[in-house]
Amino acid sequence: MKCRTGFPGWLCAFLTALCGFLACPAAAQDQPPTVDGNISVFSSSTDFYVDGKHIVTNAQTTFLKPVVQNGQNVSITDPSIAQTLAVGDHVQVFGDSDRHTHSIVATTIVLQPLTHDHITGFAVVQQVLSTSPQLILEADGYRIAITSKTTLHNKPPLNDQTIPIANMWIDYKGRWNQDGLVVAEHAEYSNFAFSERFKKGLDKSKAKIVAPVYEATPAATSKDGEIVAPYLYAKKHTASIPATLAVQQRIQQIGERLIPAAQKILANDDPQKIHFQFYAVDGIGFPVAIGSPDGLVILPIQTINALPTDDEVAAVLSEGIAEALEWQVPPAATGSAGPAMTAVGEMPFVGPIAGIALISGGLFETYHGTYATRFDPWQRVRVGLSLMHDAGYDIRQAPLAWQILQYGIAKQAEKPPSAKSAYLLNIIGLEYAHDGKASSGTPQAAAK
Repeated sequence: MKCRTGFPGWLCAFLTALCGFLACPAAAQDQPPTVDGNISVFSSSTDFYVDGKHIVTNAQTTFLKPVVQNGQNVSITDPSIAQTLAVGDHVQVFGDSDRHTHSIVATTIVLQPLTHDHITGFAVVQQVLSTSPQLILEADGYRIAITSKTTLHNKPPLNDQTIPIANMWIDYKGRWNQDGLVVAEHAEYSNFAFSERFKKGLDKSKAKIVAPVYEATPAATSKDGEIVAPYLYAKKHTASIPATLAVQQRIQQIGERLIPAAQKILANDDPQKIHFQFYAVDGIGFPVAIGSPDGLVILPIQTINALPTDDEVAAVLSEGIAEALEWQVPPAATGSAGPAMTAVGEMPFVGPIAGIALISGGLFETYHGTYATRFDPWQRVRVGLSLMHDAGYDIRQAPLAWQILQYGIAKQAEKPPSAKSAYLLNIIGLEYAHDGKASSGTPQAAAK
């Protein structure tokens, strides 16, 4: 607990000790927290960043967690929190600023519980994580639990006994539980099928690619390639493919590692198979990756050069892959209220400046005048994070990558999280902070 200014020191010590044995009311912090947010950079259990503020703990720091006892919200001390804190954890920090070290010395840290907000969505199933004792799917960037209480709304030829498999689609509603699962209250599965409209749309949106010519011998001259990509803008636009072999190989290797296993197991002639191609490009003015349903994923070479590690490049590139995966929406989904889209005209997926549009939401226009609306602008962010996780990349670098792109390496840790970084930190805290694969509780130095 945090003692009010003016209380005798002995009383503060007594009350703090008392909270070690008794459950103290959650309102013990009668002043607003000094900092409230997710841990963004974790150097050690005594040294981390929250909301751009450097937090330092010591032997006198009290660690609390809210619980419900006898129907009342209370806070209890839990010293073990100090050893289990991880990137993504939501904490309230009470303490005093140290002007010499430019840090906040924490007197009390309250670990906040997971949210129980409702979640709705529509997405492709990436994998089945478990079938017993309950069905758990990875889809939409979440782990979704189908329980005996889940109401299924499957239509023929599917029924309520259908067990979903990878590459099917799920429309769901549910809420978080304390294990970081989205427990589905309602769910509906559907199979993928191409429509003639979808095929025509893919054909019209396909980019024309002229591959670069790399130096064959020391005396040879390299030659940049180019992409004419209709889905980039409302009009056809050409982006250059720099003939930098090391960079192009790097993005290809990272991209191939991020492709989900569900795609890799499909036969080459399967209509749902996406034949991915990855290119570093020049000549587009925004730092995001853009993915087309035909598998072309491009990323500005300036973005690649700005990010120090493969994990951070993977964080950005994964969103382009996620965009390609989630825009292959089956015809039955057109008009769905989930985070799919509504399409009018020839193309049932989004096209131009998709990387920007998916961040801001709203209407999108393809180069030949088709419109589509995206209901969940964060889907590609979530799904990209899950692709990073499954590929074994350090997901804690994802929010860091966007901080670097926005603020630069020198200032990224000291700045409040951008909207995308904050969202990623929240998802990491809800799903992955204490996942065995997520490098929980290990030092993560801020990029310098």
